[in-house]
Amino acid sequence: MKILLVAPCPPLEQRHNTMNVPQLTLSLIAGMTPPEHEVEIVEEVFGDTIDFDGDYDVIGITLMTQTAFRGYQVANEFKKRGKIVVFGGIHATCRPEEVIQYGDAAVIGEAENGLWESVLDDIKQKRLKPFYKLAHFPDLQKTVKPRRDLINLRSGKFSVSPIETTRGCPYNCDFCTVSRFFGVKQRHKKIRDIVEEAEACDGKFLFFLDDNITIDKQFAKELFRELIPLRKTWVGQASISLSKDKELMQLAHKSGGKAVLVGFESMTAQGLTQYRKGLKTIKENVDAVKRLRDHGLMTMASLVFGLDTDDDSVFDVSFEFLTRSKSAFFQSCMLTPYPGTPVFEGLKEQGRILTDDWSRYDATKVLIEPKNMTPEQLLKGANEIQKAIFSNNSILKRSLPNVSLGLTEFIFYFTLNKGFQKRFEQKLLLGVQRNKNGEPVDFDASKYVVPFKQKIKKQEYVPECAIC
Repeated sequence: MKILLVAPCPPLEQRHNTMNVPQLTLSLIAGMTPPEHEVEIVEEVFGDTIDFDGDYDVIGITLMTQTAFRGYQVANEFKKRGKIVVFGGIHATCRPEEVIQYGDAAVIGEAENGLWESVLDDIKQKRLKPFYKLAHFPDLQKTVKPRRDLINLRSGKFSVSPIETTRGCPYNCDFCTVSRFFGVKQRHKKIRDIVEEAEACDGKFLFFLDDNITIDKQFAKELFRELIPLRKTWVGQASISLSKDKELMQLAHKSGGKAVLVGFESMTAQGLTQYRKGLKTIKENVDAVKRLRDHGLMTMASLVFGLDTDDDSVFDVSFEFLTRSKSAFFQSCMLTPYPGTPVFEGLKEQGRILTDDWSRYDATKVLIEPKNMTPEQLLKGANEIQKAIFSNNSILKRSLPNVSLGLTEFIFYFTLNKGFQKRFEQKLLLGVQRNKNGEPVDFDASKYVVPFKQKIKKQEYVPECAIC
């Protein structure tokens, strides 16, 4: 069979010439595909064009929540042509009863351990089922190698190779989909396999996709030791507890680590208590960022605004932390009620979700009625702190301790900060996102994208385990 794997992206969100981390999902699916099948990958974020009239037998579409509607549009075009459409990804996992309206099957959760092969075999035998899901999370010790020949590595001025070492996150934050999809227990790949894959990656720059590469400190130390001889450069995600372990910081830097994205989530007293990840005060977190920098690691500070513990003072507290710590980068996230999370269920029940337009669910927009301020106050505060941090003055003030780490850090610092600045300026006037024309927030996707197959037999899906 000829298989087309698609990562959809709305046209206005495509980024052809800016920093964007290539995904690994579709190349992993391609790696699981038996060799008798032909596989082609299209990633619309890079401007790839879909050939709707191609001679494909099966269309696989991976969905994030913000790309779901575009994915449904793509599916409709292929269904018009009589093609078999299979959905996967985090949105398909958390909304299987929705996605099945637009396709023939949904893969729920991870697709390893023979699950994808079962889907393809059932297609060949003409016995395709609507839903496929493993009874247990797959064992990552049995490595599936991605088809790296199918990954688009070019991202703006950088060539980036995505790589994965673990899955799962024990923090289980109530707004995050990671633990719902990958579980709360971290699973590891074999270090030998990781190193072989890293060595085989084209180019020097790696991006570790792990949600927290340093949770298991012994595993991380062993991995970093093995990576040192490769002389690669990498960026990844870690918790601030990394700053408490001098040996781990040293090994991270020696192995090529240049920067880590740290989910601080909140700098308010209540937020630090609710999402405690090791440190209790602004000063402790400021000192931690400095320790990371002293060991050659820049910090991208990720903060979430709109938590129930937030009032409009959260922006002053956050600005104080960012300026005092001289964090190299800043990721501003609006509290987003992603389906499958406790935040979604709670805000839905309270009637505080302002729109069910999935295309707005990208963590950069105001979608909710906050508890202690208006949506407009949340928008204004988020715009003001981003405008201040991404100003030329702030970028220069924060630069010295970061760019002095080396030439690579200098280029990375200014490229990313100017990129954030440009992206912020483009989205500044988006406003609060509400349903138009008084439409109810009922999460009926068909009012945005009408399914091609209008009449389907309703499928009842009952989760077998707590993946979603």
